[in-house]
Amino acid sequence: MKITAQEEYGVRCLLQVASLTLKGELASLEDIAKSEHITTDYAAKILTTLRQANLVESVRGKRGGYKLTRPPEKIYLDEVVRSLSGELFESESCQQFPGNDLKCIHINCCSIRSVWMSISQILSTLLKRVSLSDLLSKEDVLTKYLKKELALTI
Repeated sequence: MKITAQEEYGVRCLLQVASLTLKGELASLEDIAKSEHITTDYAAKILTTLRQANLVESVRGKRGGYKLTRPPEKIYLDEVVRSLSGELFESESCQQFPGNDLKCIHINCCSIRSVWMSISQILSTLLKRVSLSDLLSKEDVLTKYLKKELALTI
């Protein structure tokens, strides 16, 4: 699995918004782009996607900007990643790689599919447990939490 640039910057932009929302402030498009060293056009594209997913809302006007639609402890990474790029693993992956046939010849005896589906389930479970609030904590605290959660998941 690869994390796309849109997923990485999407989470980072959302964290910028989250930290300011907690202070009762709005995050401006320009400040988000500058903080993440991306263009304002790219930040705008990402924030539009996050707004359409109802994760952020925009406030118009001279002192406008972006804020979270919910508290950071109620926004989880699985929802963020899905809003930016869809499902991590497609459940219909067998239909994507049938070779020269219309359907996979291994559909009745596939050991690979069980591995992909298990990885998908573990990752999905973990992402459903990590909130923006968790990501705003110190890295060592988050690392300990993730190791504990991963041990519970497997």
